[in-house]
Amino acid sequence: MRGEAEYYRSILDNLTGGLVSVSLDGSVAYINPMAGRILHLPEVAPLLGMKYAEVLSGFPALCDVVREALRTHRTVHRAEITVMHGDKPLVIGYSTLQVKNADAEILGIAIIFQDLTFVTRLPNHLPPPRGGK
Repeated sequence: MRGEAEYYRSILDNLTGGLVSVSLDGSVAYINPMAGRILHLPEVAPLLGMKYAEVLSGFPALCDVVREALRTHRTVHRAEITVMHGDKPLVIGYSTLQVKNADAEILGIAIIFQDLTFVTRLPNHLPPPRGGK
């Protein structure tokens, strides 16, 4: 069903966060455009099929997260790492998940992430919300 596959791919392509999926052999199975923007990668399509360690070589902490997820198959919920882009630190909030087929066989892992750099720079004491109790 080409229409259904295209629909699901459009959902992934339009996520407001980054998504990178890596197969068990370490190859990038999918990377969405937002992942490219967050990580300042020039274009994501040519990265499919490449080893994640090569694609993410500029981000050792992110490579470590992927390596650990592939090694242990454990999921991580709402963690943060700091990666460098040039001389600027980026605070990345992420979660990992297992990618399984219908028979519950593990096919790989995925990492979803957001750039939290701006959020982490907000003052610690924000004013309380208005209205209500």
